[in-house]
Amino acid sequence: MMRGLIIYLVVFLSWTFNSQLYGQSNRTVENAIHESVDILSTPDIWDLPPLPISKGPYTASWEDISRIYNVPQWWREAKFGAWSHWDPQSMPEQGDWYARGMYIEGSPQYQYHVENFGHPSEYGYKDICHNWVIDKWNPDELMDLYVEMGARYFMAMGVHHDNFDCYDSKYQPWNSVNVGPKKDIVGIWEKVAREHDMKFGIGFHNTPARTWGQFMTVRYTSDKKGPKAGVPYDALHTIADGKGEWWEGMDPVDLYGPVHDKKAPLHSPFANQFMWRIDDAITKYHPDVIYFDEHAGDSQVDLGVNMGLGFLAPQLIANYYNKSLKWNNGKMEAVVNLKGVGGRYNSFQNEPELLPLVDRSLVKSTEKIIEPEIMAYPFQTETSIAEWHYQTGQEYMDAATIIDLLMQNVSRNGTMLLNLTQHGRGDLDSEVVRIAKDVGEWLKVNGEAVYGSRPFEVYGEMNVCYTRNKGYVYATVFNWNDNQLTLQELHSNGHTLGKVSKVEMLGTNVEFEFAQNETGLTITPNQVLQHLPGITDKSLSQNIRVFRITHDKGWINDDDPGITAPGWYRVCNLETGDYNNDLTKSETTGDVWRGSFTGNNISVLCPKEEEAGKIEIQIDGEVQSTVDLSTTGKRKPQQVVCEISKLADGKHEIAIVNKGGGKVAIDALVVK
Repeated sequence: MMRGLIIYLVVFLSWTFNSQLYGQSNRTVENAIHESVDILSTPDIWDLPPLPISKGPYTASWEDISRIYNVPQWWREAKFGAWSHWDPQSMPEQGDWYARGMYIEGSPQYQYHVENFGHPSEYGYKDICHNWVIDKWNPDELMDLYVEMGARYFMAMGVHHDNFDCYDSKYQPWNSVNVGPKKDIVGIWEKVAREHDMKFGIGFHNTPARTWGQFMTVRYTSDKKGPKAGVPYDALHTIADGKGEWWEGMDPVDLYGPVHDKKAPLHSPFANQFMWRIDDAITKYHPDVIYFDEHAGDSQVDLGVNMGLGFLAPQLIANYYNKSLKWNNGKMEAVVNLKGVGGRYNSFQNEPELLPLVDRSLVKSTEKIIEPEIMAYPFQTETSIAEWHYQTGQEYMDAATIIDLLMQNVSRNGTMLLNLTQHGRGDLDSEVVRIAKDVGEWLKVNGEAVYGSRPFEVYGEMNVCYTRNKGYVYATVFNWNDNQLTLQELHSNGHTLGKVSKVEMLGTNVEFEFAQNETGLTITPNQVLQHLPGITDKSLSQNIRVFRITHDKGWINDDDPGITAPGWYRVCNLETGDYNNDLTKSETTGDVWRGSFTGNNISVLCPKEEEAGKIEIQIDGEVQSTVDLSTTGKRKPQQVVCEISKLADGKHEIAIVNKGGGKVAIDALVVK
């Protein structure tokens, strides 16, 4: 118990330091001190020391992480991922959050459980885990389908809110190797994903607020009425109760936690065990991305629980990034997904100054809510073809809707992660397979508008989504009916689109007449188009089509593929006349923006404005010019501040250095 007290004090002092560092109010600290009375009364059954951060350049500071981190190129190119949101809660096939609902008297899941398995005082969630059979799980076949669907990365369920680890867990004996399937599910997924050249991720939902605060606490109760009124649910079983049972020698407290309330989950002993379990999994499986169904900050409340990873987040991220650098030979390939970074469910209401730092430190995610506009930094939206966990009788999202959601995300600088809901035994309904194949067939034809693309200056208009890729502009048109169409955003004399010289529709050789003027780009087909082949969803094969538009202003934008800019920050939706309506900016002397190009002539475009600083332009490591970006009077966008010619043919590296004197911004490169 003394060791647990020492650990608590270390964690609490760490939290206090972070609170002072980031301006947390004294009142919040006082509240935490009062809450410590309850925390200290909770035994630390795990008896683990605080998790140290692996050695490397990243520290447990949002500011430090944001100064170094760049989202890896593989993520920027991928755009679409597949998710297996599958664990013991899938076994009853009664929908999401079964491990909680089965302990809530009167709920549909409770009623189902009592009728089909028995009362939770006798047959609890541990028994669901024990009886989880996955004899129809074929990971190779499923990964083939995910690849055929067009996904470029795969996310496995590591552990849900239920606290059962689906891998060979060092710190959680209630795992899929010891109980139920007796298989290292995450380990198998990881091997198969790598064999299919898929980037691999693990989802961790066992965050302190969700698991310690919301899922565990309902289990320390009993029925309030009926024949079992007052009989405790199985969370109060002890290791002694297992004698002669299938779970003999296993302690239910490891799965259900010691009895506690929902106060201050971040300061609970479980929070430290959670950190060790994450470290164990990333060390074993070397994931390219880790996902948390949790907020990055700590100002949101849900079901009476204070949500978020709070001060644990930068510690966890720094540890993961440093470890990833080691197993990737110094190259940054890691992505962290966390929620509540701004937006509708902003979890930094108490510390708004952290928002721009957190935005640059990870890839924020939002469940089923697409960002309302183009975002300066990449984001992810998670969605599911049906219920997150299988629900008997569930209906499925059709392929056309999936493509619609995907393009809305991509056109706003996002990525979409799609769950194909599996049966408890591991297989998919035939309808899901058909839908996934339809999505893949569409992407085979139209993928150049998706993979590796970047947003256009506006994300779209009625029934149209825009993207850019390799100098082209793509217009994905919904509800296409072979009639004449005017794309208003592609008008002449725009800031980004130049003079249009060619209009093509992907997947057909039909020629189109077009006319561009100040009101838009009007496109007229010369004949009726054939449906895209191999797609059973007629609305997808006929009504969602993509135009590729060639124009004379296909410049390299400030965030195009291959560009890295640690320490710089991005702004978009500017409406100030800049190319693509966005800029990459720096306020710190010495910051370096890097990219590459192929050609023998390059022009650098930047805005000029009052009190701007200077930049140094290097080609292949040699200084070519130092430019003052300041001007007097009116701001001047899209200025050619440097032109370098007579370079050798071939590929070149360009570096632009902030030389101080004020803010600087980079807009675009023009290569000839």
